[in-house]
Amino acid sequence: MVEELLLGDNPFTGVSHFAQEKAREEAREASLENKVMVFEAAVNGGATGFTFCTHESNLELLTYLSIHRKDLLQAMNYYVLLPYAQSYVRLANIGGTPVLLRGKLRSMLGNWSTVPDAARSLVSLKPERLAGLLIKAEVTPYLDVLPSERVKAILLHEILTDSIMAFGLSDLLKSLNDYVRRKIGFSFGLHTRNFGCLLRPQFLTYCPDYIMTSINPLGYMMAPSREEVERSVDCFGKRTRIIAINVLASGAIDLNEAMKYVNRFKDKIYAVTSASTKAHRILDNFRKLSLCLGIARDSCAPNPEEIR
Repeated sequence: MVEELLLGDNPFTGVSHFAQEKAREEAREASLENKVMVFEAAVNGGATGFTFCTHESNLELLTYLSIHRKDLLQAMNYYVLLPYAQSYVRLANIGGTPVLLRGKLRSMLGNWSTVPDAARSLVSLKPERLAGLLIKAEVTPYLDVLPSERVKAILLHEILTDSIMAFGLSDLLKSLNDYVRRKIGFSFGLHTRNFGCLLRPQFLTYCPDYIMTSINPLGYMMAPSREEVERSVDCFGKRTRIIAINVLASGAIDLNEAMKYVNRFKDKIYAVTSASTKAHRILDNFRKLSLCLGIARDSCAPNPEEIR
């Protein structure tokens, strides 16, 4: 059953899969003050978690909350999505690949405790160990400000998950899973647009703790088809914690339609996300989702007439 409602961060970082103009408008609205208001509205509406990429603006938000609003910071669980691929592209565009590599090596070696591991990785030519060190370097600034007991999982971004699967490197994903669990101390999960084929035996030899994937009635970002993803949800919903994203298909459908669809899978989905740069909208969304999915709190449950 659905246990968590998660605040998403796409509008905070100016990302919209639907329209560039919408992304630019949301980026303009995403001031630090406004994001704190949205964060508070999400908590008041019934959200219990925040799933976010390692964009520098998210670190700014979480650092601010750790100093000024510890009550809000402690109210959420955290699901960290990495790497933030655009930062790699930006570094490469500005200074070329050598600047990108030097910057990432500096961040990886900035903590002296990682130097022996990095040396062994380079000498042994084990890419999984080096990839693990890069994950650790990218997530460490966020772990420094987040309450450790509230960090639930580190999720590998689809740009790597789906690329790794395309080349049949499922052992690399298993190695990263083991590294994150053993060396960093958190659960590991995968973000994918290809949930319909990800867990087929020929692709993946283990079942991750978490899988974040698109689930909506339009089949938007659901590959290889909506029907295949639905079968995977039915099959694996009891074996892994499924985090449903893009439930509104990037705004192409309204919340009521999305809720009717997601409600079909509420016994198989662990968490549902919602995102906005408007505090009143996120408050309303989470109140409605809480009631529809049967996890409403007395303090946040809306009048049933609101969702008819």
